This record gives sequence, C-alpha cells and structure tokens, in this order.
Amino acid sequence: MILFVCTGNICRSPMGEALLRHHLAAKGAYQPVASAGTHAMDGGLATGHGIEVLADRGIDMTGHRSRHLDTGIVEGADLIVAMTRQHQAVVGRLDPTARGRTFLAGEVARLGGQVDPPAADEGLRAWVTRLDGARGGHMTTGRVADEVADPYGENRDAYEQTANRLDGLCTALSRLLSESP
Repeated sequence: MILFVCTGNICRSPMGEALLRHHLAAKGAYQPVASAGTHAMDGGLATGHGIEVLADRGIDMTGHRSRHLDTGIVEGADLIVAMTRQHQAVVGRLDPTARGRTFLAGEVARLGGQVDPPAADEGLRAWVTRLDGARGGHMTTGRVADEVADPYGENRDAYEQTANRLDGLCTALSRLLSESP
C-alpha cells in the first residue's frame, strides 16, 4: 500500500491519494493507495476547495473521511509519502523501521528517476528498498523543496497550486509504478 501523510488528512494527503489512484487507474495499474493525518480527527470531510479543485479534474473526493495516523497504518504501508519533514519525523517516531519507506512527496519523484521501475516480479516494498538506496546510504530528512505546502485556510488558488504540484508528482510516480524495465 502507498500511504500519503499530512496533518489533518483533509487537504494534501487525500488529494495525493485521489490523484495517484486516478493516474494508476488510467494506466491500468492497480496499487492500494490510502492517506492519514498526524493530527487528524477520524471521520472528517475533505475541505470544500480540495473537493472542488479535484472535481474540476474529474476526480470525486466527496467520500473521503479523515483518519488519524497510527502504528498499524504505518506498518501496513510499503511506501509512505509525507508532505513535510515534520510528517516524516512523526512516522519515524511511530515506527523507526518505517524510516527507509518514508519519503517526502518531491523526493519520491526525484529519486524514482534514479532507479529502474519495479520489475514485473518485484514487490512494491522491494522497489522502495532500492529507492531508499538512491538516498546514498544515509537517512536524511529530505529537502525543503521536496515538501508540499499546506493550503488549509487559504483561498481556492492555493488549493489549485497544491493540486498542480501533487498532480505532477503523482503522474511521475504512476509512470514509475506502471512501466516495465
């Protein structure tokens, strides 16, 4: 499973989840995708601007319900896509073994270009191990440029910018996950 993580699980992570699911489906690829928030209240709705911006792209996010990130969710994830270094740190505190599976959103696309796409017989977690190896053998907290800013409380334009950024990252990730070497 690919897990997107943000703060409230009502803006960025559900947008990432919906966009990646959409791009994978368009390529005929299947991979479970989910999202959670480090400070989420279970059952919250996605923000109105987020729903509108994705609806303009033909993606329905009205059924999204937020959920709080916990150890069980982290353990079940093969690839964890964090929106900020703070989210990445929370994942690492919940499960130190997940550090090698946790990447900033921009980091996944950037490092993904350095490794071959998953082989037909290679599981997602094995590919993520190779992706982690592209970091150069040391765990970093990622680059600020790899983070995705929080549009919460901002106007619709901020949500559009967030969606554009996530759309590009999800397009790149879906391409990596649906190609054969």
